[in-house]
Amino acid sequence: MKLLDIKLENFRAYGGVQKADFSTSVGKNVSTFYGTNGGGKTTLLNACLWALYGKLTEDLEDKESLINSEAWIVAPDGEDISTSVVVRFEHDGKTYRASRRLTVRKRGNAQSPGRENFDLNVEDGSGVWRKVQNASSTIDKILPSQLSGFFFINGERIEYLAKQEAYSEIQSAIKTVLGIEPLVRAKRHLPSAVKKMRHKLKSEGGAIGAIEKVNAEIDRYETEREEERDAQAFLKSEIGHLKDEIVSVETRLRTLEGAAAIQKDRDRVKKLKESVDDRLEEDLRTRNDLVRQRGYLAFLPEMSDQIQVACEALRKRGDLPAPLKRTFVKDLLEEAQCICGTHLPEGSPERARIEQWLDRAGLAEVEAAWARLQGSMGGLEEQRKSAIVDLESLDSRIAQSRKDVRELNAELDEFRAKLKNVPDEDIAKLEASLEETGRLVEEKNRRLGAVQARIKELDNLLRQKAEELDTLQMKDLTNQLVQKRIRILQEAEQALQRTLDLLSEQTRRSLDSRIRRVFEEAAFKDYVPELTSDFVLELWVGSGDERRRAPKSTGENMLLALAFVAALAEECRHVAQNDVHAMSDMSDFPVVMDAAFGNLDVDYRRRVATFLPEMASQVIVLTHKAQSEGAVEEYLAPRVGQEYVITAHSRKSASDVTDSISVNGRGYPYQVVPSSFDGAVLTEVEK
Repeated sequence: MKLLDIKLENFRAYGGVQKADFSTSVGKNVSTFYGTNGGGKTTLLNACLWALYGKLTEDLEDKESLINSEAWIVAPDGEDISTSVVVRFEHDGKTYRASRRLTVRKRGNAQSPGRENFDLNVEDGSGVWRKVQNASSTIDKILPSQLSGFFFINGERIEYLAKQEAYSEIQSAIKTVLGIEPLVRAKRHLPSAVKKMRHKLKSEGGAIGAIEKVNAEIDRYETEREEERDAQAFLKSEIGHLKDEIVSVETRLRTLEGAAAIQKDRDRVKKLKESVDDRLEEDLRTRNDLVRQRGYLAFLPEMSDQIQVACEALRKRGDLPAPLKRTFVKDLLEEAQCICGTHLPEGSPERARIEQWLDRAGLAEVEAAWARLQGSMGGLEEQRKSAIVDLESLDSRIAQSRKDVRELNAELDEFRAKLKNVPDEDIAKLEASLEETGRLVEEKNRRLGAVQARIKELDNLLRQKAEELDTLQMKDLTNQLVQKRIRILQEAEQALQRTLDLLSEQTRRSLDSRIRRVFEEAAFKDYVPELTSDFVLELWVGSGDERRRAPKSTGENMLLALAFVAALAEECRHVAQNDVHAMSDMSDFPVVMDAAFGNLDVDYRRRVATFLPEMASQVIVLTHKAQSEGAVEEYLAPRVGQEYVITAHSRKSASDVTDSISVNGRGYPYQVVPSSFDGAVLTEVEK
């Protein structure tokens, strides 16, 4: 998908009919729009979104007022007033024209909801345009609505992607890339199908009411589990947000003169404590495994000797191994003839003597078990002693780790006290905020632990109730058929979940690899990005035991999120080219970005300017002229194929405004005050 041009008619700040072309050249794939704050950049981004999807970004104010205010004011009451946006784009060798129009009948000053029409037309090179009947679904196949938020974005939004709260959106994007939403919906509906089937079971015979009772308990447990899962997701999101706050405050403390040295020492101790915490957690897990797998050996101090004595007694008596095999004796009796040739008729003394050997003859499986038991007893005592030694060693290490944690916590408390007592009021406030946020994290982690424990308990209860329902005797053929269908649905749900987990993890790993490569090319700090198993974008510094979360600045967050968007676009192209079942209609996306250089310093602006043209085959940058001057303009300029100035007009008078800007050596009006109208005007920059 490549955007060709956009035409706006009375859309918010853009009065009348205004048009802009986008560069589609391979070597000059960047289009730039320079506009002042509040001058119409975000409106242009939203015009693209609205035309294609009928939606607007969350940060757009006064979403109900889409019709240009000047056109609205001059229109008489009772008249129909319209606004429209037309976007032309290329895809798969065809040209599309998406047109969305909103018509509102004026009743007073406020704009009310109106009639919205959306049309999509296509031209395949023959010069003839034809209307696409399934317009919205066609757009959604080319660039799914669920992915649009990753490619039509503003600076604040792009930084949000690098925060904990964005994990669900990233996870959803991965599902969309894979085209597995139908599987997700099927997985979501299967439990309700199982529930409906369960309630078709009816008690009969002596089990009157038993099935209904178990079903009611299962319903209650399932409802509670869903509530606990919602609570778990909410707590994880809150904890992630609070941890981001902690990182932000600690980063700030590292820059303040009165706190930098103390914070540096605290970072060192905190890193040590994290290492000890990890070691303690690993040792506790190892000890639990040891007790579960070999703990029983501690209670067998004399059993080995007792078994050895018993085995030796059986051997001395000749009972084990048996002198004859039972099958051999049985064969003699069946043939009624001894190996010496003596006839063994029924009731004869000779047959009776042979029958006595059956009591001494051994079964093969008994002798095999005896041999295994005798062989294993030799090492049992050694295993018991080894388990005790390992357990004592783990207990000692755990005790030492707990002692180290207490000492390190005491050091951290000292740093906390020092920072709270620093004369600088800002530092003291930051430290107080950090302490309160840390307390909240601990509190929510405790609640999260309780919620997770309850979810595990409910899972066990539901498993027990399902087994109980399955063991109820159901002679009725209808009940038997329902049970069979329930089992099939449950097996299908498990199979779908395994498939979803496998596909999702495979794509996450692929994205993680792409993000690392892209970030390494763009960043200048030795940080390693990661898309974690929880679908959170993280930055790490160091490796192995020395690895820790890197303090992410606005610049790092921006680059990390941009690396994700670039990796996502690359993954979409890969899937489209290699998987005919996933997203065959999709191949490439434009990136439309507002406020790309917002709060970045000069170095990061230069990095982002160098990186943006490489993100996708087409990039549209909406920026403030002051933010793009200097290094950014220099690095971005060689890739710019189309430029526009958004001139802001205001009826208000102002003395301190930038009335003109220079682009490519020519002057263009930037802000016109006072003007005869309020609004924005697009002016193409001469090449």
